[in-house]
Amino acid sequence: MKTKVILMFLLLALPFGMVSAQSNAGKWIKISDDGTVTISYNSNITTTKSGEHIVWVKAEYHTAEWQNYLAQQAGLRTPVASTRTKAQFDARYNFVMVRQVFCYNKAGKQIFNSGDDTSAGWGPVNAGDPVGIVGEHLGDKIRYNETYGYW
Repeated sequence: MKTKVILMFLLLALPFGMVSAQSNAGKWIKISDDGTVTISYNSNITTTKSGEHIVWVKAEYHTAEWQNYLAQQAGLRTPVASTRTKAQFDARYNFVMVRQVFCYNKAGKQIFNSGDDTSAGWGPVNAGDPVGIVGEHLGDKIRYNETYGYW
């Protein structure tokens, strides 16, 4: 549980900026790449009956420094090359709940699975982390669409 809490905090506090995490039904849409991390989301976004959105967020870390840092924070010995995070956003992408986190090594092998859990609760979208960057992007799309009728 401690590892899960640390990893969820890490994903929500990074200074950078399914279907399942195992299958890529839908395509990955890249929205950010600063040379340190590439952030994408899966185009297969589901919406619950209450209007909340389930979005898979992918973050690929390009430097050994970040890969080792993420591994250390998660209590892993293997560097974390990428993560897939199941995020649940409110209807307007203002609030988010991290539901599940998968970590992968450089070979693409899964090395961590937090399990699907809602105990982290809701928090405001923070554009300083991968999940928040995706939330800001998708929220902007909604607001633009409401104003101009298209994206």
